[in-house]
Amino acid sequence: MEALAPAEARGLIVARQGFATRRRVASAADVEEAIRRLGCVQIDSVTAVARAHRLTLAARVGRIPAGTLNGLRRSGRIAEVWAHEASLIHADDLPWFRAAMLGETGHRWYGDVLRRQRRLARDVMRRVEADGPISAADVGGAGRPGWWEWSEAKQVLEALFSSGRLAVRERRGFTRVYDLPERLHTPAQLAPVTDPDAVLRWRVERAVLARGVATEARIHDYFRVAGGSRAVRAAAADLVDAGRLARVRAGDCACLADPVALTGPAPRSTAAVLLCPFDNLIWDRTETERLFGFRHALEIYTPKPKRRWGYYVLPLLVGDRLVGRVDLAADRRAGELRVLAAHWEGRPAPAALERARLRLAWSLGLSAAA
Repeated sequence: MEALAPAEARGLIVARQGFATRRRVASAADVEEAIRRLGCVQIDSVTAVARAHRLTLAARVGRIPAGTLNGLRRSGRIAEVWAHEASLIHADDLPWFRAAMLGETGHRWYGDVLRRQRRLARDVMRRVEADGPISAADVGGAGRPGWWEWSEAKQVLEALFSSGRLAVRERRGFTRVYDLPERLHTPAQLAPVTDPDAVLRWRVERAVLARGVATEARIHDYFRVAGGSRAVRAAAADLVDAGRLARVRAGDCACLADPVALTGPAPRSTAAVLLCPFDNLIWDRTETERLFGFRHALEIYTPKPKRRWGYYVLPLLVGDRLVGRVDLAADRRAGELRVLAAHWEGRPAPAALERARLRLAWSLGLSAAA
Protein backbone atom coordinates (compact mmCIF):
# COMPACT_ATOMS: atom_id res chain seq x y z
CA MET A 1 0.00 0.00 0.00
CA GLU A 2 1.46 3.35 -1.03
CA ALA A 3 1.84 5.97 1.69
CA LEU A 4 1.08 9.62 0.95
CA ALA A 5 2.00 12.56 3.12
CA PRO A 6 -1.18 14.47 4.06
CA ALA A 7 0.02 17.39 1.92
CA GLU A 8 0.41 15.06 -1.08
CA ALA A 9 -3.13 13.73 -0.62
CA ARG A 10 -4.51 17.24 -0.32
CA GLY A 11 -2.62 18.29 -3.43
CA LEU A 12 -4.09 15.42 -5.43
CA ILE A 13 -7.60 16.20 -4.23
CA VAL A 14 -7.36 19.92 -4.95
CA ALA A 15 -5.83 19.31 -8.39
CA ARG A 16 -8.75 17.05 -9.35
CA GLN A 17 -11.24 19.85 -8.58
CA GLY A 18 -10.07 22.02 -11.49
CA PHE A 19 -10.31 25.35 -9.64
CA ALA A 20 -9.89 28.47 -11.77
CA THR A 21 -6.87 30.66 -11.10
CA ARG A 22 -7.93 33.64 -13.22
CA ARG A 23 -11.00 35.43 -14.45
CA ARG A 24 -12.74 33.72 -17.32
CA VAL A 25 -16.13 33.49 -18.97
CA ALA A 26 -17.34 29.91 -19.21
CA SER A 27 -18.76 28.32 -22.31
CA ALA A 28 -21.60 25.81 -22.11
CA ALA A 29 -19.04 23.09 -22.83
CA ASP A 30 -16.93 24.27 -19.86
CA VAL A 31 -19.91 24.00 -17.52
CA GLU A 32 -20.94 20.62 -18.91
CA GLU A 33 -17.43 19.24 -18.51
CA ALA A 34 -17.11 20.54 -14.93
CA ILE A 35 -20.36 18.77 -13.98
CA ARG A 36 -19.17 15.58 -15.68
CA ARG A 37 -15.81 15.72 -13.89
CA LEU A 38 -17.33 16.33 -10.45
CA GLY A 39 -19.98 13.62 -10.84
CA CYS A 40 -22.64 15.79 -9.24
CA VAL A 41 -23.03 19.39 -8.10
CA GLN A 42 -25.32 20.10 -5.16
CA ILE A 43 -28.24 22.51 -5.58
CA ASP A 44 -29.40 24.61 -2.64
CA SER A 45 -31.89 27.46 -2.28
CA VAL A 46 -29.89 29.89 -0.09
CA THR A 47 -29.08 33.16 -1.89
CA ALA A 48 -26.95 35.01 0.67
CA VAL A 49 -24.15 35.08 -1.92
CA ALA A 50 -25.48 33.01 -4.84
CA ARG A 51 -27.14 29.62 -5.34
CA ALA A 52 -24.86 26.79 -4.25
CA HIS A 53 -24.46 25.22 -7.70
CA ARG A 54 -23.48 28.56 -9.22
CA LEU A 55 -20.84 29.12 -6.54
CA THR A 56 -19.42 25.61 -6.93
CA LEU A 57 -19.24 25.92 -10.70
CA ALA A 58 -17.96 29.51 -10.69
CA ALA A 59 -15.00 28.40 -8.56
CA ARG A 60 -14.02 26.12 -11.43
CA VAL A 61 -15.18 27.73 -14.67
CA GLY A 62 -15.65 31.43 -13.85
CA ARG A 63 -18.58 33.58 -14.92
CA ILE A 64 -21.51 31.56 -16.28
CA PRO A 65 -23.53 33.55 -18.84
CA ALA A 66 -27.27 33.82 -18.20
CA GLY A 67 -29.23 30.97 -19.71
CA THR A 68 -26.30 28.56 -19.88
CA LEU A 69 -27.60 26.05 -17.33
CA ASN A 70 -31.13 26.10 -18.73
CA GLY A 71 -29.70 25.61 -22.21
CA LEU A 72 -27.83 22.54 -21.01
CA ARG A 73 -30.98 21.21 -19.31
CA ARG A 74 -33.18 21.76 -22.37
CA SER A 75 -30.63 20.19 -24.71
CA GLY A 76 -30.48 17.07 -22.55
CA ARG A 77 -26.77 17.46 -21.69
CA ILE A 78 -27.28 17.79 -17.93
CA ALA A 79 -30.05 16.61 -15.61
CA GLU A 80 -31.30 17.07 -12.07
CA VAL A 81 -31.51 14.03 -9.79
CA TRP A 82 -31.13 13.13 -6.14
CA ALA A 83 -27.41 12.26 -5.93
CA HIS A 84 -25.44 13.69 -2.97
CA GLU A 85 -28.54 15.80 -2.37
CA ALA A 86 -30.62 17.50 -5.06
CA SER A 87 -27.92 17.77 -7.71
CA LEU A 88 -26.92 18.47 -11.28
CA ILE A 89 -25.32 15.54 -13.09
CA HIS A 90 -24.17 14.91 -16.63
CA ALA A 91 -27.05 13.31 -18.51
CA ASP A 92 -24.87 10.44 -19.73
CA ASP A 93 -24.72 9.32 -16.07
CA LEU A 94 -28.51 9.08 -15.78
CA PRO A 95 -28.67 5.30 -16.35
CA TRP A 96 -26.82 4.78 -13.04
CA PHE A 97 -29.59 6.62 -11.19
CA ARG A 98 -32.67 5.59 -13.17
CA ALA A 99 -33.28 2.18 -11.59
CA ALA A 100 -33.47 3.69 -8.11
CA MET A 101 -35.67 6.51 -9.38
CA LEU A 102 -38.09 4.20 -11.16
CA GLY A 103 -38.27 2.06 -8.02
CA GLU A 104 -39.47 5.00 -5.90
CA THR A 105 -43.00 4.52 -4.60
CA GLY A 106 -43.18 7.69 -2.53
CA HIS A 107 -41.42 10.93 -1.71
CA ARG A 108 -38.64 11.19 0.85
CA TRP A 109 -40.42 14.03 2.69
CA TYR A 110 -44.09 13.48 1.93
CA GLY A 111 -44.41 9.72 1.90
CA ASP A 112 -46.71 7.88 -0.49
CA VAL A 113 -48.14 11.03 -2.04
CA LEU A 114 -48.66 9.44 -5.46
CA ARG A 115 -51.00 6.86 -3.93
CA ARG A 116 -52.82 9.43 -1.79
CA GLN A 117 -53.15 11.80 -4.74
CA ARG A 118 -53.58 9.19 -7.47
CA ARG A 119 -56.13 11.22 -9.46
CA LEU A 120 -54.06 14.41 -9.28
CA ALA A 121 -50.93 12.54 -10.37
CA ARG A 122 -52.79 11.05 -13.34
CA ASP A 123 -54.17 14.47 -14.33
CA VAL A 124 -50.73 16.08 -14.07
CA MET A 125 -49.15 13.44 -16.31
CA ARG A 126 -51.95 13.77 -18.86
CA ARG A 127 -51.53 17.54 -18.91
CA VAL A 128 -47.77 17.34 -19.47
CA GLU A 129 -48.24 14.76 -22.20
CA ALA A 130 -50.87 16.87 -23.97
CA ASP A 131 -49.75 20.45 -23.33
CA GLY A 132 -46.03 20.31 -22.60
CA PRO A 133 -43.90 21.60 -19.69
CA ILE A 134 -45.54 22.86 -16.49
CA SER A 135 -44.56 24.37 -13.16
CA ALA A 136 -46.30 24.03 -9.82
CA ALA A 137 -48.02 27.38 -10.43
CA ASP A 138 -49.71 25.87 -13.50
CA VAL A 139 -51.43 23.20 -11.41
CA GLY A 140 -52.46 24.90 -8.22
CA GLY A 141 -49.47 26.84 -6.93
CA ALA A 142 -46.31 26.07 -5.01
CA GLY A 143 -47.91 26.41 -1.60
CA ARG A 144 -47.73 28.71 1.39
CA PRO A 145 -44.70 30.91 2.00
CA GLY A 146 -41.81 28.94 3.45
CA TRP A 147 -39.23 26.42 2.32
CA TRP A 148 -41.11 23.10 2.47
CA GLU A 149 -44.77 24.07 2.87
CA TRP A 150 -45.67 22.74 -0.55
CA SER A 151 -49.14 22.47 -2.04
CA GLU A 152 -50.49 19.03 -2.89
CA ALA A 153 -49.79 19.73 -6.57
CA LYS A 154 -46.17 20.61 -5.86
CA GLN A 155 -45.77 17.47 -3.74
CA VAL A 156 -47.13 15.37 -6.62
CA LEU A 157 -44.83 17.05 -9.14
CA GLU A 158 -41.81 16.46 -6.91
CA ALA A 159 -42.77 12.83 -6.38
CA LEU A 160 -43.20 12.33 -10.13
CA PHE A 161 -39.76 13.90 -10.62
CA SER A 162 -38.13 11.77 -7.89
CA SER A 163 -39.61 8.62 -9.44
CA GLY A 164 -38.32 9.46 -12.91
CA ARG A 165 -41.68 10.02 -14.56
CA LEU A 166 -40.98 13.73 -14.98
CA ALA A 167 -37.70 15.60 -15.47
CA VAL A 168 -36.63 19.19 -14.91
CA ARG A 169 -36.62 21.01 -18.23
CA GLU A 170 -35.49 24.38 -16.87
CA ARG A 171 -35.66 26.66 -13.86
CA ARG A 172 -37.38 30.02 -13.83
CA GLY A 173 -35.57 31.72 -11.03
CA PHE A 174 -35.39 28.76 -8.67
CA THR A 175 -38.75 27.29 -9.75
CA ARG A 176 -38.61 23.92 -11.48
CA VAL A 177 -40.38 23.48 -14.81
CA TYR A 178 -41.17 19.82 -15.47
CA ASP A 179 -41.39 17.85 -18.71
CA LEU A 180 -41.41 14.25 -19.91
CA PRO A 181 -37.91 12.74 -19.70
CA GLU A 182 -38.12 11.40 -23.25
CA ARG A 183 -38.50 14.96 -24.58
CA LEU A 184 -35.13 15.86 -23.06
CA HIS A 185 -32.98 12.75 -23.09
CA THR A 186 -32.03 9.95 -25.45
CA PRO A 187 -33.22 6.37 -24.98
CA ALA A 188 -29.68 5.42 -23.99
CA GLN A 189 -29.63 8.08 -21.25
CA LEU A 190 -32.96 6.85 -19.90
CA ALA A 191 -32.15 3.13 -19.96
CA PRO A 192 -31.63 2.10 -16.31
CA VAL A 193 -28.73 -0.06 -15.21
CA THR A 194 -30.60 -2.68 -13.22
CA ASP A 195 -27.69 -4.63 -11.69
CA PRO A 196 -27.39 -3.21 -8.14
CA ASP A 197 -23.81 -4.44 -7.74
CA ALA A 198 -22.76 -2.71 -10.96
CA VAL A 199 -24.46 0.49 -9.81
CA LEU A 200 -22.65 0.33 -6.48
CA ARG A 201 -19.26 -0.22 -8.14
CA TRP A 202 -19.95 2.70 -10.46
CA ARG A 203 -20.80 5.02 -7.58
CA VAL A 204 -17.68 4.08 -5.65
CA GLU A 205 -15.37 4.42 -8.65
CA ARG A 206 -17.05 7.61 -9.85
CA ALA A 207 -16.68 9.22 -6.44
CA VAL A 208 -13.00 8.33 -6.14
CA LEU A 209 -12.22 9.53 -9.66
CA ALA A 210 -14.01 12.80 -8.91
CA ARG A 211 -11.84 13.36 -5.81
CA GLY A 212 -8.58 11.70 -6.79
CA VAL A 213 -8.17 10.47 -3.19
CA ALA A 214 -10.99 9.68 -0.76
CA THR A 215 -11.12 8.09 2.66
CA GLU A 216 -12.55 4.58 2.57
CA ALA A 217 -14.67 5.29 5.63
CA ARG A 218 -16.46 8.20 3.92
CA ILE A 219 -16.63 7.33 0.22
CA HIS A 220 -20.27 6.31 0.64
CA ASP A 221 -21.18 9.94 1.39
CA TYR A 222 -20.38 11.23 -2.09
CA PHE A 223 -23.51 9.71 -3.59
CA ARG A 224 -25.18 9.02 -0.24
CA VAL A 225 -25.05 5.23 -0.55
CA ALA A 226 -27.48 3.59 1.86
CA GLY A 227 -25.76 1.40 4.41
CA GLY A 228 -22.66 3.56 4.79
CA SER A 229 -19.09 2.32 4.54
CA ARG A 230 -20.10 -1.30 5.07
CA ALA A 231 -22.26 -1.20 1.94
CA VAL A 232 -19.40 -0.12 -0.33
CA ARG A 233 -16.70 -2.42 1.09
CA ALA A 234 -17.13 -5.29 -1.38
CA ALA A 235 -17.45 -2.92 -4.34
CA ALA A 236 -14.23 -1.16 -3.33
CA ALA A 237 -12.41 -4.48 -3.01
CA ASP A 238 -13.58 -5.55 -6.49
CA LEU A 239 -12.36 -2.26 -8.00
CA VAL A 240 -8.98 -2.55 -6.29
CA ASP A 241 -8.59 -6.17 -7.46
CA ALA A 242 -9.39 -5.07 -11.01
CA GLY A 243 -6.77 -2.30 -10.85
CA ARG A 244 -9.34 0.43 -11.32
CA LEU A 245 -8.66 1.90 -7.85
CA ALA A 246 -5.66 1.77 -5.53
CA ARG A 247 -5.42 1.62 -1.75
CA VAL A 248 -3.21 4.27 -0.17
CA ARG A 249 -2.63 5.68 3.29
CA ALA A 250 -2.65 9.42 3.87
CA GLY A 251 -1.42 10.11 7.39
CA ASP A 252 -3.64 7.94 9.58
CA CYS A 253 -6.39 7.65 6.94
CA ALA A 254 -6.99 4.54 4.83
CA CYS A 255 -7.94 5.86 1.39
CA LEU A 256 -8.90 4.86 -2.10
CA ALA A 257 -7.21 6.64 -5.00
CA ASP A 258 -7.33 6.96 -8.74
CA PRO A 259 -4.21 5.07 -9.87
CA VAL A 260 -3.61 7.65 -12.59
CA ALA A 261 -3.42 10.38 -9.94
CA LEU A 262 -0.52 8.54 -8.27
CA THR A 263 1.71 8.68 -11.35
CA GLY A 264 4.00 11.58 -12.13
CA PRO A 265 5.01 14.51 -9.94
CA ALA A 266 2.68 15.62 -7.17
CA PRO A 267 0.54 18.55 -8.39
CA ARG A 268 0.77 21.92 -6.69
CA SER A 269 -2.00 24.50 -6.72
CA THR A 270 -1.57 28.22 -6.13
CA ALA A 271 -5.27 29.03 -6.44
CA ALA A 272 -6.98 31.15 -3.80
CA VAL A 273 -10.66 30.17 -3.84
CA LEU A 274 -13.68 31.00 -1.70
CA LEU A 275 -15.64 27.77 -1.48
CA CYS A 276 -19.39 27.43 -1.36
CA PRO A 277 -20.40 25.79 1.96
CA PHE A 278 -21.83 22.98 -0.21
CA ASP A 279 -18.75 22.64 -2.44
CA ASN A 280 -17.74 19.09 -3.37
CA LEU A 281 -14.33 19.57 -1.78
CA ILE A 282 -15.74 20.12 1.71
CA TRP A 283 -19.28 18.76 1.86
CA ASP A 284 -18.15 15.73 3.87
CA ARG A 285 -17.21 17.43 7.13
CA THR A 286 -15.64 14.33 8.65
CA GLU A 287 -13.32 13.83 5.68
CA THR A 288 -12.53 17.54 5.52
CA GLU A 289 -11.40 17.49 9.13
CA ARG A 290 -9.33 14.33 8.75
CA LEU A 291 -7.52 15.26 5.53
CA PHE A 292 -7.46 19.06 5.73
CA GLY A 293 -7.46 19.58 9.50
CA PHE A 294 -10.38 21.99 9.08
CA ARG A 295 -13.66 21.77 10.97
CA HIS A 296 -16.34 22.94 8.55
CA ALA A 297 -19.56 24.19 10.16
CA LEU A 298 -22.74 25.50 8.58
CA GLU A 299 -24.59 27.97 10.80
CA ILE A 300 -27.56 28.85 8.59
CA TYR A 301 -29.89 27.07 10.99
CA THR A 302 -28.13 28.33 14.13
CA PRO A 303 -29.86 31.23 15.92
CA LYS A 304 -27.92 34.44 15.29
CA PRO A 305 -26.81 34.97 18.93
CA LYS A 306 -25.28 31.48 18.95
CA ARG A 307 -23.35 31.74 15.67
CA ARG A 308 -19.58 31.65 15.96
CA TRP A 309 -18.63 32.35 12.35
CA GLY A 310 -21.65 33.84 10.55
CA TYR A 311 -24.76 33.05 8.52
CA TYR A 312 -23.19 32.02 5.20
CA VAL A 313 -19.48 31.39 5.66
CA LEU A 314 -17.25 30.43 2.75
CA PRO A 315 -14.01 28.59 3.61
CA LEU A 316 -10.92 30.10 1.96
CA LEU A 317 -8.69 27.61 0.14
CA VAL A 318 -5.13 28.70 -0.64
CA GLY A 319 -3.13 26.05 -2.46
CA ASP A 320 -3.92 22.84 -0.60
CA ARG A 321 -4.81 24.43 2.76
CA LEU A 322 -8.05 25.77 4.16
CA VAL A 323 -6.79 28.91 5.88
CA GLY A 324 -9.91 30.71 7.05
CA ARG A 325 -13.63 31.34 6.99
CA VAL A 326 -15.20 34.40 5.38
CA ASP A 327 -18.74 35.57 6.10
CA LEU A 328 -19.95 37.03 2.81
CA ALA A 329 -23.17 38.64 1.59
CA ALA A 330 -24.23 39.83 -1.85
CA ASP A 331 -25.85 43.27 -1.83
CA ARG A 332 -27.57 43.01 -5.18
CA ARG A 333 -29.18 46.43 -4.96
CA ALA A 334 -25.75 48.04 -4.58
CA GLY A 335 -24.12 45.46 -6.86
CA GLU A 336 -21.53 44.57 -4.24
CA LEU A 337 -20.10 41.46 -2.62
CA ARG A 338 -19.50 42.40 1.00
CA VAL A 339 -17.11 40.78 3.48
CA LEU A 340 -18.86 40.83 6.85
CA ALA A 341 -16.10 39.06 8.78
CA ALA A 342 -12.99 36.94 8.28
CA HIS A 343 -11.85 34.28 10.75
CA TRP A 344 -8.38 32.85 10.22
CA GLU A 345 -6.91 29.41 10.89
CA GLY A 346 -3.43 30.33 12.00
CA ARG A 347 -1.60 33.04 10.09
CA PRO A 348 -3.92 35.52 8.27
CA ALA A 349 -3.78 35.58 4.47
CA PRO A 350 -5.41 38.91 3.51
CA ALA A 351 -3.75 39.10 0.07
CA ALA A 352 -5.11 35.65 -0.87
CA LEU A 353 -8.55 36.64 0.38
CA GLU A 354 -8.44 39.78 -1.75
CA ARG A 355 -7.59 37.75 -4.88
CA ALA A 356 -10.32 35.24 -4.15
CA ARG A 357 -13.07 37.74 -3.41
CA LEU A 358 -12.27 39.90 -6.44
CA ARG A 359 -12.52 36.88 -8.73
CA LEU A 360 -15.70 35.59 -7.07
CA ALA A 361 -17.35 39.01 -7.22
CA TRP A 362 -16.44 39.33 -10.91
CA SER A 363 -17.81 35.83 -11.60
CA LEU A 364 -21.12 36.85 -10.01
CA GLY A 365 -21.29 40.21 -11.78
CA LEU A 366 -20.68 42.18 -8.58
CA SER A 367 -18.03 44.57 -7.34
CA ALA A 368 -15.89 43.51 -4.37
CA ALA A 369 -16.78 46.01 -1.66
CA ALA A 370 -14.75 45.90 1.52
